[in-house]
Amino acid sequence: MVVDRSSPTRPGLTLALLSVAHAAIHAQSALLPLVYAVVIVEYGLTERDIGLFIAITTAVGGTMQLAYGFLTRYIARPALLAGGQLIFGTGLLIAGLTQSIGQLIGAISVARIGSSPQHPVGNALLSDVYPPERRGFAISAHISGGNVGTVLVPFVGGALILAVGWQATLALFGVPALIIGLLIAVFVREDHADYRRRARASGSVASHVREVLVRRDLRLILAAALVAAGGRGLDIVAPFMVLYLSGPLDLDSGTVTLLYGLLLVGAVVGPILAGILSDRFGRRPTLITYYLLSAVGIVAFVAAGANHFLLVPLLLPFGTAVFSESPVLQAYLADRATGPMRDVAFAVYFTFAFGIGAIWAFIIGNVAAAFGYPVAFGVMACSYVAAALLLIAVRERVVGGA
Repeated sequence: MVVDRSSPTRPGLTLALLSVAHAAIHAQSALLPLVYAVVIVEYGLTERDIGLFIAITTAVGGTMQLAYGFLTRYIARPALLAGGQLIFGTGLLIAGLTQSIGQLIGAISVARIGSSPQHPVGNALLSDVYPPERRGFAISAHISGGNVGTVLVPFVGGALILAVGWQATLALFGVPALIIGLLIAVFVREDHADYRRRARASGSVASHVREVLVRRDLRLILAAALVAAGGRGLDIVAPFMVLYLSGPLDLDSGTVTLLYGLLLVGAVVGPILAGILSDRFGRRPTLITYYLLSAVGIVAFVAAGANHFLLVPLLLPFGTAVFSESPVLQAYLADRATGPMRDVAFAVYFTFAFGIGAIWAFIIGNVAAAFGYPVAFGVMACSYVAAALLLIAVRERVVGGA
């Protein structure tokens, strides 16, 4: 299979715009840990409260994921992606007006709803456009392009918080999302009539959900996603790492910002490299390697303590590993679930992944509060190892390309 450049989907432009949209979403995700560090003091919160905040907002966005396996049959995927960006940007503008933790939870929940189509709908669209031998690159470029937005956040976002406050900063981050939503609405296209015909011919949404849940290989991939969510990069590792560095380790804000920035640089470099490696050497070997590297990296992070000479060279390679497993796992799922069933598989995958992410955030927050951050990071490391063991059990097979 080759990319049809005459297709109305316009692969290169679609990938570019979806990556920029993803950058806006990840920029917000990367900004929130810096906001947490302020509001935890301003509102007199605890680690448990922050864990609950993450759990609620993640659960709201996560529950939306399953709907897209159904909605894509009636609404064109570009329309879902454009509308999501507009809602996402509006949520951040509302967040800029909040004056209490309850209001902030509500506004960020709206933003999470708006960002919810990006992963299942965006990845399904890219998986249809790009062939299997380039699918790892396309999905990883989508993720990595999104992570470009995170790299500047510790510096730009941190400076804006100091200059204009966290509310105004959140509102300012919503403006690019609104612009990107309009660009997607104008320039991203697909032959939705053809997609609907193929979707109807392939079976009902319910039958696809059953197949996703019954097939052993897909169950193991889903299980790996659920387990590894205990150490997910931006939603779990990053916020608790920032709180650990600024709290128990008592590092100054400049040092925390530098270390956070190094971690996020790995989020840009890592997925692209991992996607290329998975296209060449296979998804499963790449995933198992990255899970084990992530486990070793987080143990090394805890062992380094407040030693700058150890933390500075550690966080870049650690970020490279910990942010890379998710896009490769998504490409692995796309290889296994073909045709219109892929949209349903992604919807189920991200529903479970974000839903369990909310539970993991609550668990990690409580473990950190009750037993300390090192124990919480140990739980994250164990989640990586368990995910690797689950993927070892997947039987490799040759899959057709669509």
